[in-house]
Formats: sequence, C-alpha cells, structure tokens
Amino acid sequence: MDDTVDTSLGLRPIGVEVADRLEAAIVRETFAPGEKLREVDICTRFGVSRSPLREAFQILEARGLVERRPRLGTRVTEMTVEVLDEITTCRLALECTCSRLLAEREDHAEIADALDQVLAEMRKARAQRDFRSGFEANVRLTALMHKQCGNSVLMRLLDQLDTSALRYRFRAYLRTTGMLDDMIEGNRALIGEIRNGQGQRAAEMTDRLIRSAWQTTRDLFLNTSESTKT
Repeated sequence: MDDTVDTSLGLRPIGVEVADRLEAAIVRETFAPGEKLREVDICTRFGVSRSPLREAFQILEARGLVERRPRLGTRVTEMTVEVLDEITTCRLALECTCSRLLAEREDHAEIADALDQVLAEMRKARAQRDFRSGFEANVRLTALMHKQCGNSVLMRLLDQLDTSALRYRFRAYLRTTGMLDDMIEGNRALIGEIRNGQGQRAAEMTDRLIRSAWQTTRDLFLNTSESTKT
C-alpha cells in the first residue's frame, strides 16, 4: 500500500468512509486487480478496528470492487473485457438519457457554462501532459452532468455504474495517448449540443463518445492480454 491512499475520515459512519477511501484507491490501482487486502495493514493506516473495516469490505463487495472468500481473505476483483462490455452496455442508455435531460432543462445554457469550466481543466491537463489530472477532471465533469440531470433515480443508477466503470477509464487515460484528446473533443461537442438545447443530438453525441471510449479501452485490454500470452 503506498502513501497516495486518502486516510482522512469524516463524520459519516466509519465503515462507509473507509469504503469510499478504499474505492478511490482501487479505481486508481493503488491496489492492483487481484491484490489481497490485508486487514492489519489497512486498520493501521486508517486507525480503525476490524469491525468497521469488514463493514467497508462488505460495501466494496456490493460495489463489485472486491471479492471475499472464506480462509482466503479479501482481494480486489480482476478487470476483464467481459465486465467492461457489460458495464458499457448499461451505461449507454443511461448516459444518453442524462445528456438529453440536461439539454432539455430550462437552464441548459448555464449548465453548459459550468461544464465548460471543468472542460478547461481537462485542456490544461493535456497541455501539461498530465493524463492523471485529465482523468480527475473528466470524473468531475461526468459527476456534474449526473448531478444536474434532475432525475434522482437516474443519478443513483449512474453512480452505481460509475463505481466499476471508473477503473477501466483510469487505465485507459494513463495507458492510451489519445484518450484525453478524444474525450476533450467529444465532450466539447456534447456541451455544445447541451448549450443549444438539442436533447436528441446531445444523446447521439453521448452515444458516439461512449462507444469510442469503449473501443479504445477494449483494444487496450485485448492487446494487453495478447502480449501476456506471448
């Protein structure tokens, strides 16, 4: 475990706080896929007992990020093309609906202004060739879209999917040089449709954006798998 893990705990239940910190570390591969999570080490790092840690493991298991086995302990779940495909198939319809709702809101222009501010952070990261910061800015952009869609059920479903999807996005951002460029250009066009109040076109742009990222990430995993075999 390295020192990039956020160990600060807030006012929510300790188990939830620990789960959220571990989730962030798993997404960013501070804990690698398949890695065993050692209770003693993590308890020491967070200054908690095993009871809230095991509660955190239960939460993470429900989020699809860890798997627990009797006598074998808790490990980070593996990342596979099959799971990527399943996640993205679900995301397509939900994200397209979110974009359409944003464009159809009365305050769609103001929403576009706020999104443009975050997009500027992605451009800054690209200029500095800081792909990790580009990923973090994209996470904020996506979260803002979800928050502003005005549909609480949709927000909850997207949040659940994002938990698993972010792991794949993080790897693609760091290991494929064109990912950040593609996401900047795609989101620029999407924000333009939202600004213009074009719901259907915003949904169509979202579909193209997600499918492009899906193919890029899929190719990355397939190529990695082939190189491992050889």
